[in-house]
Amino acid sequence: MSVLIIVGGRVEIKDVRAFIARMAAIGKEHNVTIQAVNADLIAGRGHLEYAVSKAMEAFQNKTNLARDPGMEIMLYLRGKRQIEKALEMGVHPGMNNVAIAIVGDGAEDARDKVLSLLDEVDDKVVDYDHKKDEALMRLYDITSAEVEIVGRERIPLLARERSALLEFEK
Repeated sequence: MSVLIIVGGRVEIKDVRAFIARMAAIGKEHNVTIQAVNADLIAGRGHLEYAVSKAMEAFQNKTNLARDPGMEIMLYLRGKRQIEKALEMGVHPGMNNVAIAIVGDGAEDARDKVLSLLDEVDDKVVDYDHKKDEALMRLYDITSAEVEIVGRERIPLLARERSALLEFEK
């Protein structure tokens, strides 16, 4: 796989399209894929790394569902074929905890420009925290019964498992 850098932080977004356009311009300049997601809805760094890996593999094998590698990352994160479901993982107007994946050989060169888009750099927002449990359970349809059986500490594993199911839906 190409170079992958994941950064996190907080950003106030007034215009989502303009924010995405700025990331796309940086991506084009450095020949990388840049995808920002709502960090509150990912089950840790490993979840995002997995989704990036599977998305890049899908493009390499020509089994991708989306035309855009960033959207393919979102599909794998969400574990659903529907783009509208994947977009639930995206950034929104207002204050965002954001995780940003930068993928490609120019990732190091793009990193500082991506960081300049953030109001505050804080890689901890990418990490799993029990504060994310309710949102993850809702988003990934994880039942209380499942959590009771496996334990709360396994919620990230259950979320990643849902992401892995996309491969079987193809």
